[in-house]
Amino acid sequence: MTPPFDPTSAARVLLDVRAGAPRPAGLPATPADTAGAYAVQTGVMRALGGRVSWKMALLGGRDRHAAPMPAGEVAASGASLPALPHDAAIEVETAFILGADLPAKTTPATALDAVAEVRLAFELVASRYADRTAVPPLAVMADSFSSAGIVLGDVIPDWRGDLNQPLGLTLALDGLPVAAPEQAPTLSDTAEFLAWLATHAAEQDMPLVAGTVIITGARIGPIPLHGAQEAVAGFGPRQVRVAFSAT
Repeated sequence: MTPPFDPTSAARVLLDVRAGAPRPAGLPATPADTAGAYAVQTGVMRALGGRVSWKMALLGGRDRHAAPMPAGEVAASGASLPALPHDAAIEVETAFILGADLPAKTTPATALDAVAEVRLAFELVASRYADRTAVPPLAVMADSFSSAGIVLGDVIPDWRGDLNQPLGLTLALDGLPVAAPEQAPTLSDTAEFLAWLATHAAEQDMPLVAGTVIITGARIGPIPLHGAQEAVAGFGPRQVRVAFSAT
């Protein structure tokens, strides 16, 4: 018999993996709804402590939601990081960094005005489950949508103009170009997400404050790393770069 869902027990499983335990097949019980998945996210972040970053993600590839990540998992371009699991992937994104606190019930226009800068970025994708494709979407959501870190690259100076169109991004793994389509969400969509996130984050007792890093969806990816030890993405002269230790 499957035990009843308990967000505290689910959070403990994910925290154990973060501490070095083997990756399980799944949670003891799957959240029944998004409220349950958010409760697991919040439990993990409270146990880890410290500030958080945020990401946008689509539940089941359709419905827009969010997930917090430890701010300590944000690295600067050029960082050398520990090896990721064999099934890890990478996404090319843009990271919005707040220059002011963003309270609940803000407007999209106010949300954009609070942005201090936007940077080219990587999101690292590495599940706490043995096979993230084999667990239900709500279990993936509970695991902060498999996020394993953010790498911040160069500033995009004219982001209000550039982000309404494809950037012509390039991606290379171990020096080999990767051919992948680029998605181009509109800036108005991003502004609406930031405004929604301000209320959601406040409700989770993790409000958006100056310095918060927010990634708003993949422009390229996820692309499997297949053990690659270096990733470089570019937009004109601007780059983001990361290296990984050998497995």
